[in-house]
Amino acid sequence: MIQLKSMLSKFDSDCLIFWFIVLTFAFLTTGTAPAMIAFALALIIWILSGKVFRDISVIKQNWFFPVIALVALHWIGLLYSLDTDLGLDYALKTKYWIAALVTAGIIFNEKRLDILLKWFWAGLLAGAFLAMLQSAGLMEPVRKDFPGFGVVHTLVCMYLIIGILMASLYFRKARSIKARMVFLAMILIFIFHLAVLKGRAGYLVFALVSPFVANNIAARFSIKFRIVAGIILAAALLLSPVVRKVITDSYEKVSSQKEKLLEGKFDNDVPRFYITHEAVEVFLSHPFRGIGTGSLPVPTKAHGHRVDHPHNNFLYMGTSFGIIGIAVCAWLFVQMFYLSWKARKTVTGYFVLSTCGVLFWGGMFDTAILNNGTLIFLTMTYGMMNSLNEQGQKQALSENP
Repeated sequence: MIQLKSMLSKFDSDCLIFWFIVLTFAFLTTGTAPAMIAFALALIIWILSGKVFRDISVIKQNWFFPVIALVALHWIGLLYSLDTDLGLDYALKTKYWIAALVTAGIIFNEKRLDILLKWFWAGLLAGAFLAMLQSAGLMEPVRKDFPGFGVVHTLVCMYLIIGILMASLYFRKARSIKARMVFLAMILIFIFHLAVLKGRAGYLVFALVSPFVANNIAARFSIKFRIVAGIILAAALLLSPVVRKVITDSYEKVSSQKEKLLEGKFDNDVPRFYITHEAVEVFLSHPFRGIGTGSLPVPTKAHGHRVDHPHNNFLYMGTSFGIIGIAVCAWLFVQMFYLSWKARKTVTGYFVLSTCGVLFWGGMFDTAILNNGTLIFLTMTYGMMNSLNEQGQKQALSENP
């Protein structure tokens, strides 16, 4: 251990941590395990270099208070949990918020964000090319129904949409036609990958952010043209037979269950309605303190269908911790939006803002603060807000993104 500390002292610990953070973002698109290994190495260097003692002061900043509240609620909720095994599993996931402290100790200027994004895009492109080969029948899928590296579509969709938003910003910033064509091609490749994934939530979130993507791509054109471009972008997904089949199947299932749904009866053919209904009922029955961390399976199993989490950030926080849980979740995203919006003219600010928006809306259809992939993405990006305190005062872009 002493030898390791001595060796680390000869290197720039900030630089090493930065590169392992870069690798974490790059590997997230290939699977959670490689990303966790990369981050674990960053964490080890952060601790052994002594940066932990300097960076811990971040907890005193206002923007970090929602994180403290979120972590505290999970452990307090464990005291009255109805399922302590699952509750402990969820409470232990709060360890990922250490990532916010690690990234907070690194200054993410435009140069560093450029490097991070290039590696992040490289991971996305590798997955997209695999998806192309698999869709063409030239390669067996790594995992059935999940084109690319086999990562669950609910995670890949969020990564792809953030990648699209950032590529559109760089398209807008680019001065040469060649650079713009590269970024446009990258956007189209990411949209293709999104279109062959069976991710309904991803389709909806992309439709919501498509106006912002179009605004960047068609910044030099009139507002009417940008609106039309946004509609075309969102509708482009319908060119995919996979997307059309997912939409058709969903419509047919809802139509076939219409009478049952109107009567308040739910089954596994349309599980999201059952999950949402059960979560709302639990929240209304325990609005002030919820039923504890990881407790939702108990009442839902008693009704015939076990549900581990409600596929919604706010419903998860509400059922677990009541009104206070919903308020803390809202506080976290509002704080993230507020700081990143002020710094939206910087690359770092726009990246944090994009992550905030995508994971906020994505969290309406899946519990992003519980999924390891989106959770580590959120926590690392959240820590970058420490860089926005200085960057937010400067205008890094000449135009308004």
